[in-house]
Amino acid sequence: MIAPLRKKSHIFLLAWLSAAVLASAIWGVLEYRRLQGEFERSARLAHGMVARKLDQNESVLSAIDAFQSSRPDLNLGALRTFSRQMIAHYPQLYTVEFFQHVTRQSRPAFLKAMTARLGASFFIRDYDLDGRRSWQPSPDNRDQYLVVTMMEPDLPSANPVYGFDVLNEKHFSAPIRQALLTGRKTSTPPFELYEGGKAYMLVKPLYLGHAGEARAGAAGRELVGMAALLIYCEKLMKLPGSDLDFYLKLRQNHAGRQPFYASHHHASHADWWPVLFRLEMELPVGGEAQPFLLGVAKEVRTADLHILSLLLANIAILVLFVSAWWSYLQRQALKVAQQQADEAIFFQSERAAVTLNAIHDGVITLRQDQTIEMINPMALALVGLPASEVVGRAYQDVFRLLNELAAELAEDPISECFHTGRSVEFPDRMQLASAKGQVRLVEGAVAPLFSRDGQLTGVVCALRDMGPIRQRAAEALAASELRVKEHLEKLSHVARLHTMGEMASGIAHELNQPLTAISNYCQASLQLMEMVEEPVPQVESALRLAVAQANRAGEIIKRLRALVSKRAMETRLVDLNQVVGNCMFLAEYDFKARGIEVVQLLYTYSVPVMADSIQLEQVLLNLLSNAMDALADEPSMKRHIIVHTRREGGKAILEVRDTGRGITPEILEVLFHPFFSTKEHGMGLGLSICQTIVEQYGGLISAENILASGACFRIELPLSLNVERRHPS
Repeated sequence: MIAPLRKKSHIFLLAWLSAAVLASAIWGVLEYRRLQGEFERSARLAHGMVARKLDQNESVLSAIDAFQSSRPDLNLGALRTFSRQMIAHYPQLYTVEFFQHVTRQSRPAFLKAMTARLGASFFIRDYDLDGRRSWQPSPDNRDQYLVVTMMEPDLPSANPVYGFDVLNEKHFSAPIRQALLTGRKTSTPPFELYEGGKAYMLVKPLYLGHAGEARAGAAGRELVGMAALLIYCEKLMKLPGSDLDFYLKLRQNHAGRQPFYASHHHASHADWWPVLFRLEMELPVGGEAQPFLLGVAKEVRTADLHILSLLLANIAILVLFVSAWWSYLQRQALKVAQQQADEAIFFQSERAAVTLNAIHDGVITLRQDQTIEMINPMALALVGLPASEVVGRAYQDVFRLLNELAAELAEDPISECFHTGRSVEFPDRMQLASAKGQVRLVEGAVAPLFSRDGQLTGVVCALRDMGPIRQRAAEALAASELRVKEHLEKLSHVARLHTMGEMASGIAHELNQPLTAISNYCQASLQLMEMVEEPVPQVESALRLAVAQANRAGEIIKRLRALVSKRAMETRLVDLNQVVGNCMFLAEYDFKARGIEVVQLLYTYSVPVMADSIQLEQVLLNLLSNAMDALADEPSMKRHIIVHTRREGGKAILEVRDTGRGITPEILEVLFHPFFSTKEHGMGLGLSICQTIVEQYGGLISAENILASGACFRIELPLSLNVERRHPS
């Protein structure tokens, strides 16, 4: 016993280790995806913030251009004031500068004006970036200059920049000349500031002229200079609350290009953890004027991982396997105990006998030699003998099982079970004949009994007397059929009365019109004869008799119509849900025969109305019949009828919807007219009768088309007030 358990323990240990490794691998994949997703969201957010700042730069430059284009001349004071207002709103702007356009001809006047403004030390100067890194005078033979003449804010440390010719500085010359050529905004390559730090300039040429001329383009207008935004990379890339590393590089031919600016997040308490891997992505930012790539990176450290979830998962796996091992040990112990208990339970037949004596089915246990070993009281009642005359005898001497109306000799179920060793169900109409000659209709089955080694040791026969059960079922079925027959007779009788009444009313209505016409024609003829000098007395008498007979016929028809329309109404409290249930029972066969699915959407509580239930059933059956006819040409999968009951305020609503093709507008107008029918052999009185029945209870019936869903007939009846108070809608 110990050796198998030790072997099993090794298997459990190996399985636990495999599960732990698999869980760790899955956790690692999920953690990587989580970190990657969080990093991408943070990078997109940072990209949006930087892109917004770059858009702000271009907007400020466009505002300066619009400001200058709206003025007829150059006013550095106004331009300085406007630039100061812009800088106050956008911290990434280091300075706003203006480079005045100076030609060889205008150079003396420009120097005179600037000397008066800034002192005798002012001169147009170049800066040696690559050599001495100092200021030196610009040659006076250049055709044109772009000279720094305004800076906002006016920093004292940047005074030497005044007079700087940026047009002929090789570091800025190419982008500035491109801006002059195209008239568009252009950014210069990044450079180190005089005060320290990385920056770049966003420049745009400015022209004299009005706003309309500015929109027309630079052609034909006088170049006044160039506006420049000195953008400080440190403030441009300052993103509060971020733990990411950022860098900027030029977008053109960026493959292999080094970033011109990089920033790292501030150190935190978690930075002492080792770096596991680095996440990085580059996103294009800015437009044609500022063609940059924003690089975002993050060093993932151990502190960024959810180690606790991995520990909990491994602990859960360990607990699961320990529980499984404990359960296995318990099952082994239980298996040993169960083997011992089975030996004791095997001989407890007396308990089984007590159980068999308490049930209402007859149970007979037979030995292998087909003699009766045990029989319960119900089986003794079936065979009509005491237990002393039954136990130990062959079952053929006590009772026989016969198949009623059998055409050939067949083996009884008990013998078949002994021969085959399988359970045998009694066939229909099986009879039990006792030794005393009593015959009973029974049902049941025979099941084999096996020993521990699989040998057949006997069978168990279960019997049930079907005589009383069949008698009760037959009586209940007969009573049900009688109720249905009486209900259908009432429904048919009411339908015939309504049909006869509607037909008589319709005929009276139709005949009344020609009789009125005859009377009118005769009256007119009498008036014409009064104009004749010698009227024929016989003709006048005949016409007066014709008028009298026409009036008499009209009175007879009027009385007949009044007679058939004054039917006595026997109203009582009726539940519309119950009416629907009755009609569903009566029409169930037709629904199945035509392959129609019916959906009942019934109100939760009762829907009480004062009416005659038979008449309401006649109305609903008529609507269901019309709905079934409307679905005759539809595919089987589209044959649906929906019956819906509900309350709306003080009204009870009953709707019958179908999924057919609907009703044409022409037919909708005359749908409830007497003698109108769309069926080949229809009388045209069904819907007219429905309208008469509903209206006599103070209700309303209408029809409409549901878009892409067939037709809907709607019945509205007044709710019964007493029941409505008990079940408010």
